[in-house]
Amino acid sequence: MRKTCLIRAAAGAIVMLGVVGPACRAETEPSTPPETAPQPAPTTPPSTAPTEVPVTTDVQGKIPGDIAGRWLAVCQVKLQSGAARPVTRLFEIREGREHLEVALGGDIPTPVNQRLTAAMNAGQSWTPTPDDLREVNEKWRPARVDSRNYAKVENRLLGSDAYPPEFTEDETTKGSQFAIAIKEMYSGGQAVRTTYSVFGVRNYTPTVFGGTAIIATLAVAPFPVPITLKGDFQAYRLGEVAPRSVFQRLSDLFSGCGRR
Repeated sequence: MRKTCLIRAAAGAIVMLGVVGPACRAETEPSTPPETAPQPAPTTPPSTAPTEVPVTTDVQGKIPGDIAGRWLAVCQVKLQSGAARPVTRLFEIREGREHLEVALGGDIPTPVNQRLTAAMNAGQSWTPTPDDLREVNEKWRPARVDSRNYAKVENRLLGSDAYPPEFTEDETTKGSQFAIAIKEMYSGGQAVRTTYSVFGVRNYTPTVFGGTAIIATLAVAPFPVPITLKGDFQAYRLGEVAPRSVFQRLSDLFSGCGRR
């Protein structure tokens, strides 16, 4: 009951900030001056362009060589009421200069999101159709990761042979083949401060992989409210599987070394 009250309080605070903020700004604006009053010359406030923020990927252990591509992960969160709450994440795994890198995807298209929301409101799980996956892929756009929204993003790709103690002991990743971890730290202007998503992959094919997931969020509105969601997930490849080069196939023979 206490946790429910905290979540409701946080949600109420967020709504109040969104409603009261514009009203406060409007009230502080000066009234229209009379026609006889001299009009000041228009001035353009200096623009503060958003800057890039650190985005890193730490790769350790043995990771499938054909995992590169865009993925839609759907986590079927299990609520205490017994209802399901589907939560989605978009990310891309791509070849970097030295090793694989993780990049966040933006929002899913509105028509797909409407079907997801309908299932969520009904307390049901949701599985994307081939048409859903095709639409998400065709309208793919990267997430806007800059100083307006983020402080930094830390990604990890970990094979089970390189799991740290917390990964070998936690139920989300214990016994899994490999894990994908995404830690997002926000700029401070939002009610949510951090989101930490971990996907423990227990079964893998080049087009679909699945397992167990945890998404932990820390919201501050006006006091810290930790929110933890757990459930099974499936990640669906968007688009075709890219053919592997001879170099990539050879590099698999030597994979497993710690890379950063």
